Amino acid sequence: MAENSLPTAGPTLARSPAVSFGQLLSRALLGPSFDWLALRVVAQVYLRLSRGWAAALASEGEAERFLAESGLAAAGIRRASRRLERAIAKALEEEAGYRRALEAWDQGYFGAGAGGGPDLAGLERARRRAAHDLMAARLGFLPWRRRLAQVDWTLGTPAEVEARHGARLADPAAAFPAPEPAGEPPSEFASKITVSRAMAGPAGAEYWLRGRSPVLGDPFWAHVHEPASAGAAGAGDAAPTAIFLHGIGMETEMWRGTPSVIAALQGRGFRVISTEGPWHGRRRPAGFYGGEPVLARGPLGLLELLQAWVAEIGLLIRWARTRGGPVALVGVSLGALAGQRAASAAAAWPEAARPDALLLVATSGALLELASSGSLARQIGIGPRLQRIGWDEAALRRWLPLMEPAWTPPLPPERVVMVLGRHDDLTPYAGGLALAEAWDLPAENLFCRAQGHFSVAIGVLGEPAPLERFAALVRRL
Repeated sequence: MAENSLPTAGPTLARSPAVSFGQLLSRALLGPSFDWLALRVVAQVYLRLSRGWAAALASEGEAERFLAESGLAAAGIRRASRRLERAIAKALEEEAGYRRALEAWDQGYFGAGAGGGPDLAGLERARRRAAHDLMAARLGFLPWRRRLAQVDWTLGTPAEVEARHGARLADPAAAFPAPEPAGEPPSEFASKITVSRAMAGPAGAEYWLRGRSPVLGDPFWAHVHEPASAGAAGAGDAAPTAIFLHGIGMETEMWRGTPSVIAALQGRGFRVISTEGPWHGRRRPAGFYGGEPVLARGPLGLLELLQAWVAEIGLLIRWARTRGGPVALVGVSLGALAGQRAASAAAAWPEAARPDALLLVATSGALLELASSGSLARQIGIGPRLQRIGWDEAALRRWLPLMEPAWTPPLPPERVVMVLGRHDDLTPYAGGLALAEAWDLPAENLFCRAQGHFSVAIGVLGEPAPLERFAALVRRL
């Protein structure tokens, strides 16, 4: 099945589609060589700097604790130099500043009192600036990047996974319960999601949703971007909603200027709910960097992330229904895996909690490939570690019903758009193509590009035919 452009309305003369400068630039820069470099920067630089940064934040300034948690002690460094002590102190200083900015932001957006008083835009700028500075404190550990660990491994054994998730595996149909009990009054459900005050964003009103994770029990946030046509907080507007699910370590609420499809979807008339997934951003567990528990805990981490995120996605779908209009899931990489698992689970949920459409970018249907042949898995060496504690192929395969999407389509195939990179060896292309074929996606809904994992995700912004196709099919619902 080949990539197809969205058909134009009305009769036209047959001609080759024009190629914009942005498309030419995307094709020139975003190819397999970009992915080769990006993978190594992520695995050998970013993850190592992140490990040092997370260890510094957890150390409370104690050098010995930092050396142990960062992996530097295991690499032969027994004493922190003054330069290293300054890097640790800088990270802790930035964290304290971020906490102050976040407390003021939370009071302004969610605190009691009449709306309109606080300088909401100023509070958001201050929070973003402090969050960015905190994240950028990783750079202080650059001189030690070759000796820092990549992951603080806390792999769960097959026995531990059995103890925690065996009951769910015994009844996969009930492993992802509906976001609201049958017959629950809408007023009681509405109390599970708190809506913040709204500010005027560059393209439309912006506000946040806050709830409590049904699985993890921690607060979760989602950033809502209304289209320009909507009023404050989207009141009375029946725009379609796209719930955006990010990839591992992609923390758009913490970095300034992070490229994503949010603005592109908002510009196409969508209300975009950008999630902050489990163990990311404000939900980062102490001692870990964003997303690290998914890697560190192995199958246990992925099982628990999917269990929690699917439940939260169900709550957000149900909330979006109160605004009117169709509701779609848009996922990239790990977010795409969460989205397709949620769509599969939602087939057994009440209709109001089911998505109407899916856009999946850089995804796969065969999760064993991620651990066995995925390029990131090889770079961090997770395969041999899993084997040493009893995770052979049979043990891994046993848990696939709780991780992989159903191989029967959860939605009518014409409501699913998929974008795959033919050179993707992180979530290997063959697994994504197999899923598209099993779901019998129409040819015009499958976009296969000569790119890898990172470039195909970024490339959607430069060559937005998949977004156009997706927006067109959602508008018809």
